[in-house]
Amino acid sequence: MHDVVIVGAGIAGLAAARALHDAGLRVRVIEARDRIGGRIWTDDSAADGPIERGAEFIHGDSVASWEYVRLLGLTAQKAALWDGRRIYWNGTVSTAQQLESNSDIARLTTLDAQIMAYRGPDVSFATWLDAHGYEGIARHLADMRYAHASATTPERASVYAMQSEFAAQVIQGGDDYHIRNGYARIVEWFASGLSIELSRPVKSIHQDENHVTVHCADGTSYQARRAIITLPLALLQRSSVSFIPALSAAKVQAIHALDMGAGCKVILRFTQPFWDENATFMTLPDPAPVWWTVDPKRSLLVGFFTGPRAEALLAQPDARAYCLDALRRVYGNVVDATCEAYELVDWSNDPWCMGGYSSVPVGSLSARTELARSEGRVHFAGEATALDGHPASVHGALVSGQRSAAEIMVAHA
Repeated sequence: MHDVVIVGAGIAGLAAARALHDAGLRVRVIEARDRIGGRIWTDDSAADGPIERGAEFIHGDSVASWEYVRLLGLTAQKAALWDGRRIYWNGTVSTAQQLESNSDIARLTTLDAQIMAYRGPDVSFATWLDAHGYEGIARHLADMRYAHASATTPERASVYAMQSEFAAQVIQGGDDYHIRNGYARIVEWFASGLSIELSRPVKSIHQDENHVTVHCADGTSYQARRAIITLPLALLQRSSVSFIPALSAAKVQAIHALDMGAGCKVILRFTQPFWDENATFMTLPDPAPVWWTVDPKRSLLVGFFTGPRAEALLAQPDARAYCLDALRRVYGNVVDATCEAYELVDWSNDPWCMGGYSSVPVGSLSARTELARSEGRVHFAGEATALDGHPASVHGALVSGQRSAAEIMVAHA
C-alpha cells in the first residue's frame, strides 16, 4: 500500500513526488511513456549541446525554476525578447528598435500595460485589438507574442486571462532564458531516488472512502490512500482515463471550458548562421512566423507552430520544404544552401499529450481553479491547473505539483 500514487512523470508529477517522498511518504509514479519528463524532452545526442524537443525556456527572471538552476549549478543564457527580435517588414529584416519610429509598433512596447488597464466585460484579444486600432505588422507582432505563443488565437484568447498572466509577469520579470545544460538536468534531479513505473498507460482510476486504485492498461494496478493526476488537458478532454465514480459536473465543465491548441516544433541545423549574432527571436510572415536561435555559437533555428498554423504545417506533404520555402522568402537562397538537418517534433499527435498547452477562452477564467480542485482522494496538477498566473510553462507545472503535494500533506497530518 502506498500513501500516494501519481499519474504522470512530467515536471508536475515529479515535483509532487519529490516533495512527498522527502516528507517521508510512500510514493509511486506511473508514466505512460518510456521516459520521464513529459513535455520536457532534452536531446543530448548533439555534439554541440542539448536540443530541447519540448519545453525550452525559463519564462521570467525569478520564477520557481531558478531555484533548481542555482541548486544544480546550471547556467542560463538570456534570450532578449525585444532587443534581440528581428522583424520582417516591408521587404527588410529589421531590429525592433529600428521599427519603433512606426507609432503602431512603438505601442507594442507598452501593450501589457494597455491590456492591464482594460475594464469591462471579458472579450477576446482580437476584439480588444480591433477596438484599439491594431492592424498590419503591429497586429501580427501582437498575435505572435501573446496568442500564438500561448497555443491559441486572438479570436479565442481571453483578455481577462491575459491580465492575470501579465500581473504575474510584473512580479516575476519578463525575460526568457535557455538552460545551457538542458532542462533534463532539473527533471533528473526531481526524479532521483523515486519509484517510477515507465510504459504503464493508465486506464482507470477508482476511489472509495479509504483508497484510490489506479488500473493500468497492462493489467497492473496500484493502490494508495490518495492520488495526484497530472494528465495533460487534451487527455482529460478525450476521457482517455476513466474515473470511478465519475468526476463532478463542475470538473467536467472546467475541463471542456479550457482550450488546448495544436503545437509542434521544427528544428533546423545549418552549416553556418545566416542571421546576425545578436538575433534571438524572429517574427516573420505567415505561414512560418516564429523562429528563434538557441545559442549565438550554434547554427540552429527552432520554429514554433501552434493552433491553425501547426495544423497547416502538419497537413503539408513535405513539411521541410514548407519551412525552408518560408525562410527563403525572407533570407534568400542561403537557406537551402546551408541547411543540413531537419526535425519535426509533433506534440499534437503525441498520444500522451495531444497538443501544445492550455489556454483560456473568453468567459472561462475560473476554469483553472475548478480544474485544480481535488475530488475526494484524487488531486490534480499540471500546467493547466496553474493558479499563480503561470500556466503553459514549466515553472507553472512545477508549482502546481508542489501545491497538490501540500494539499496531501495537510490531509495526511
